[in-house]
Amino acid sequence: MEQLVLTAGVVREDEGYVARLGGLELVGSGESIQQAQDDLVDKLRDWIEIHEADETLEEALGEAGFPNVDEDTEIQLEFTGTVLECPDVNG
Repeated sequence: MEQLVLTAGVVREDEGYVARLGGLELVGSGESIQQAQDDLVDKLRDWIEIHEADETLEEALGEAGFPNVDEDTEIQLEFTGTVLECPDVNG
């Protein structure tokens, strides 16, 4: 079975944490790192379910830069180990 490993990162923002999954433009948020990660996992599951129901999952992943995915591909989500500080754009 083929595997597709998606990598997400977490950044600290003003009042919490934001987990971002590049390529798919999915974002999770929460007051803690774990809450942000859990929120992103839920959003990814929902995204996959919607595309599976529409039979567009392989196409959507291909358009996001993940080609050669088929119905037998196992999708995994991993988080980088570093929490990045969001730069202060207000100076």
